[in-house]
Amino acid sequence: MRSFSALDLIGAHEWRRATFTTYSLSASFAEAVLVEALMRQGVSEITVLTDPLGYRMALRERGAVRVGREYIVHPVAVRDGCFHPKVMVLEAADAVHATVGSGNMTFGGWSANLECIEHVYAEGRAAALSDLGRFFTALADSSACEHYARDHCRSLGGRLATAASGGTDEGGLRILSTLDGPIAGRIVAAASVLGGARSLTMASPYWERGAVEALARDLGLEAVAAHVPPCRVPAPRGMDWPRGSPAVRPVEVEALAADGVSRRGLHAKVFEVGCVAGRIVVSGSANATAAGLSRGGEAMRNVEVCALRVDLAKGGRWKSVPAKAPPQPVAFLEDEEGDADRGVLTAEHADGGILGRIITRWRSASAAATMEVNRRPVDLGPVRIEAGRFFIPVELVDHEDLDLEGRVQLLLVGDGEVAEGFVAAPDFGAVKGRAGKSLASMLAIMKNMQTPEDVLAVMEFFRKNPEALRTPTGFRAKTDGTQHERPDPLVDPDLVGRGGDAGEPCGDGEASTGGKVSSEQAWQKFVARLLQAFARAGGVTEDEEDEGDRIEKARRIRAARAMDKIGVRFPQFFNQFVDRIQTDFELVNVIRMTHFVCVTTSHPSTDALVARLVTVAGGMNLGETARDTVAWCLAYLAAGSLLDAAEARARMMTAGIDPDREPDPEFALPGFAELMAPEADMAFVLAAIRATRTVHDDVRTLEAALLEGRKLDGLSALPLHEGWEELRRQCAAPGRRRVHFVDRPVAACPACNITLLPYLKSELARKGVCETRCHGFILARNP
Repeated sequence: MRSFSALDLIGAHEWRRATFTTYSLSASFAEAVLVEALMRQGVSEITVLTDPLGYRMALRERGAVRVGREYIVHPVAVRDGCFHPKVMVLEAADAVHATVGSGNMTFGGWSANLECIEHVYAEGRAAALSDLGRFFTALADSSACEHYARDHCRSLGGRLATAASGGTDEGGLRILSTLDGPIAGRIVAAASVLGGARSLTMASPYWERGAVEALARDLGLEAVAAHVPPCRVPAPRGMDWPRGSPAVRPVEVEALAADGVSRRGLHAKVFEVGCVAGRIVVSGSANATAAGLSRGGEAMRNVEVCALRVDLAKGGRWKSVPAKAPPQPVAFLEDEEGDADRGVLTAEHADGGILGRIITRWRSASAAATMEVNRRPVDLGPVRIEAGRFFIPVELVDHEDLDLEGRVQLLLVGDGEVAEGFVAAPDFGAVKGRAGKSLASMLAIMKNMQTPEDVLAVMEFFRKNPEALRTPTGFRAKTDGTQHERPDPLVDPDLVGRGGDAGEPCGDGEASTGGKVSSEQAWQKFVARLLQAFARAGGVTEDEEDEGDRIEKARRIRAARAMDKIGVRFPQFFNQFVDRIQTDFELVNVIRMTHFVCVTTSHPSTDALVARLVTVAGGMNLGETARDTVAWCLAYLAAGSLLDAAEARARMMTAGIDPDREPDPEFALPGFAELMAPEADMAFVLAAIRATRTVHDDVRTLEAALLEGRKLDGLSALPLHEGWEELRRQCAAPGRRRVHFVDRPVAACPACNITLLPYLKSELARKGVCETRCHGFILARNP
């Protein structure tokens, strides 16, 4: 038997989607091995269908934190049986490949056990690929299977059928499913086509005597060769071997007992039927039991999927030698579930709350809901349940907790019954599709675990996708004055009311999409969180290098090369985006991006870059977040001595920022302070800016004093102007006063509209005061 690695198949192409079916599920194994491998290949949608047993296994694995975000798990409850197929489907724009095997999505199924696997693809095996498409379509429509992935299965079935229609078929492989009928019946029919059966050899971890004898009888055989493996996996009590059957002859199949495989516990289910005109090899998920082989269609118990290979070559049959029946086992596969009666549910983070459905049997009309967010329990109160469906508006949980990082579980406790499941972010697949191969770097940045390669990857992403920096989501942008400024969802949690009716069913039982957050909204929220991470970024930390560690040395070489590329490319990147700034939210986004790159690379020109950004801000109409962000930037420049306190105050006034109000700490960019003025006390710097008086402050004070008839007290900047004595004399003569106040520097006299001479315009812009011959002094309230 040839060796084949499904992991090698994953790494052989740039896939877009991946779907798995499994009975038992180790979520920690899946995340450490499969999800990582798939994401490296650019997969944007990973879906796992599992039996409720596997779903409960994943719920118990607290170390698995990516479920519901980077991949989705759907439990499939089968009436009177279990969901047992082991299938993998990998899809790309130019190829579709699949595997049908015996291994579960666990370490044992993918590494430790002896398993069987069949490779399915369109060129040469199109009929098998089409069969697999019919299986998923049947799973979508099956009334015997309760699950929440019907749309996914139906779409996948259609895509597999399309891929198969463009392929070729050599007639040697078909895929069987108990949804269509008993596996045994298809084996008998195939043997008949080859002239009838002459022998039957079976290898399986679990057996039932009656099923083995029934298959032999249907094939017209009196004896069955049953493989005795050198190493066995534990079996349920009484199912380790078809003991007591007169038809069973124990053998050792050479290919299943050879060196290299003999020490691995046999979990493969593979049967060979020798026929007059060739042989049939059946492999897959079906054990040598009635549920696996004899029951199907309307009488189905387990959902099984097997591959049936027809081999017309002579001399290819298995070689075996007589063996002794295995001894009675000392250990058995006991029921591992202490919570077998615990129900399972699926739920999605919808717009305004959680939309879900209980998959297993449920009777209570209401339940107490508890959500666990990254191991933190949150009591959500009572929830109404109708036909297993529910909707929970959430008022006590930040939306961020439900979006991207960590696992979220939901527990419902009813009248003597309990159901539990994951809360999925349904639009994360769309986020992965938009982010592409930069996603891993983006997630690392959100956790402040970035490397220089991550910085370069994200910088290049925004260079190629400049529209991503135009998202208004993530801060309070300037409005037209007709509505209140929108709260920042990254700062102010979205709070909605408790209670509410259960979600209305729609169509084939899938959740209604009317309340779901759209893909575009999910993407904007993701970008907003990334930009928020830019504002919190710290430097890239490096440990002492181990000269003897070749891997570490290679990593440092890669990091150094990335830093060199950032140094060369970032100035052009910065100029490109500064020139495109048109709105205040674009300004804030570019400031955050600049902060991130400068802080993580210790950029030597940070102060010059910040100075240019605040200059751009001076000509814009800023919203609250932009005003606070720019105020902090000006404070950092003052702390670094690039500006004095008076100039910083004047620049704040130019940008429409109140210099006497301390900027909101939520919008501080502390990395700038560490780079530009590491020893500065920012509280002292801000206090100095508030205490400083500018000419424009004095102009406002002077105007108020003249209007109110007060003395000209409290002026400190205007008396330093060379024309102060004449200005004071003018102010003292109200009948003949030649003093005019303007909001900002102007180009013409406000009294006669005569254009100011160039030197007067310059003086008014620089000093806030100029004296004209026509109508005296012009004083600007603001820079």
